[in-house]
Amino acid sequence: MRMFTAGAVYDALSVQTAARLDIRTAEVTGSTNDDIKALAENGAEEGTVVIAGAQTAGKGRLGRSFYSPADTGLYMSILLRPRFGAADSLAITTMAAAVVAEACDAFLNGTSAGIKWVNDIYVNGRKVCGILTESSLAQDGSVKYAVLGIGINAAAAEFPEDIREKAGTLGCGAEIRPLLAAKVLERFFAYFDELPGRSYIAEYRRRSVLTGKTIEYEADGASHTAEVVGIDDEARLIVRSTDGKISYIASGEVSIGKF
Repeated sequence: MRMFTAGAVYDALSVQTAARLDIRTAEVTGSTNDDIKALAENGAEEGTVVIAGAQTAGKGRLGRSFYSPADTGLYMSILLRPRFGAADSLAITTMAAAVVAEACDAFLNGTSAGIKWVNDIYVNGRKVCGILTESSLAQDGSVKYAVLGIGINAAAAEFPEDIREKAGTLGCGAEIRPLLAAKVLERFFAYFDELPGRSYIAEYRRRSVLTGKTIEYEADGASHTAEVVGIDDEARLIVRSTDGKISYIASGEVSIGKF
């Protein structure tokens, strides 16, 4: 297994960003999110980062697994201790999507990464990244800590049959992973320091692959069809139904054909 060191990531970071991070690497782990949660419960500081060469129990949204084979992807989780409320913490996920899309562009030779709401990154119609944020709340409803997990398919991989038609990669070699990690971390903390501001929304909105498309979504126990007309300042999906009614979708799953 070709695992890189924390030093390789530090070398690609600015002095200011490197100083606020505690980067740890492992060849194989179950889940980098679980690793960070354990560290958080033991008092680890914000900016603790775990990067693994492979995961045996990688996590996706809605209880799904995230395929994490060796030598192909960047599997990274970041510990955050936000100084704002739970509602504003929801912005971490959509902000991370904008960050990852920006970082991926540096390795795509002119192709631009897009965002499928809420937080999936697509290149050439295939998903190349998944993002999962998990939070621990205090009794008063404030955020004790948040764990941001990012999995990016960097190099070619043999995907399982159930995701083979949807999954893609950046098409780069595994050697780019330290640089990719550094680009994500550098840009992420630039945006994070502005929260609960929303300066990232313009980038998120620009990269939306759903705007102008017809989607299906679930709400109030029923299936609906609507046209996506945009993304609002809270990163909610703005949709227009066939009768012209405008609605705002704050969470959930949407489906669409190829885009």
